[in-house]
Amino acid sequence: MREVTPLRNLGRVPEQGRIRLGVKTERAMKALDTFRFTSADHDAICQVADIYGGVVGKWMPPRSKQQQWEVITGSSDIRVFLPPNSIDVWYEEWSGGGLLRRCDGIEAQVQSQTPDGTDMDIVPCVCSEMVDKGGSMLCNPVTRLNVILPDVRFGGTWRIESKGWNSSRELPAMINLIYSMQQQGMTVARLSLEKRKKIIKGKTRNYVVPKLSVDSTPIEIMEGNAIPK
Repeated sequence: MREVTPLRNLGRVPEQGRIRLGVKTERAMKALDTFRFTSADHDAICQVADIYGGVVGKWMPPRSKQQQWEVITGSSDIRVFLPPNSIDVWYEEWSGGGLLRRCDGIEAQVQSQTPDGTDMDIVPCVCSEMVDKGGSMLCNPVTRLNVILPDVRFGGTWRIESKGWNSSRELPAMINLIYSMQQQGMTVARLSLEKRKKIIKGKTRNYVVPKLSVDSTPIEIMEGNAIPK
């Protein structure tokens, strides 16, 4: 029997837009050195362009008919507010048709077809079984961070998504450390891009990783001075 979710747990802050790390080219996704913003909120995108630079243009998301707007800014370092429960990390497997499974390393959410439509079933994680047998994981870590842009008209949070082990390990640890020092309220932080590279089979791959930092000292954070006044 499916449990009924209490109404008090159904509240969710709307997503105002996305902060993206790359742009799609004819061949593949290309990493950017600066932040790219997309949103259906034209006024918000114009504000972003005024603050961080760039030219506003039309953008149509893949598999969507809703007209949106985008701007590739000239900034790789921006001020953000961190709302409570701002980060989410999962192992995920995707295909051309969308999300196949999402798991936490123990249990997986898998789509299934029912007479009423698409539903999500909870099954044991298959990746752990494959790794135990010497195989490789089907899923890759995906980290989603929701932030608030303090200088842009408020309409919800802005989500930045990063795939890879660096973000999945570093961003949650940084978030937990900041929260443990702050304990309450909403923390002011800086979101920036850090260039990195690694060599795979003799080929150098350049990529960017989102980073979080705080302008305040640890003592100022613990005293509550990282909370916006």
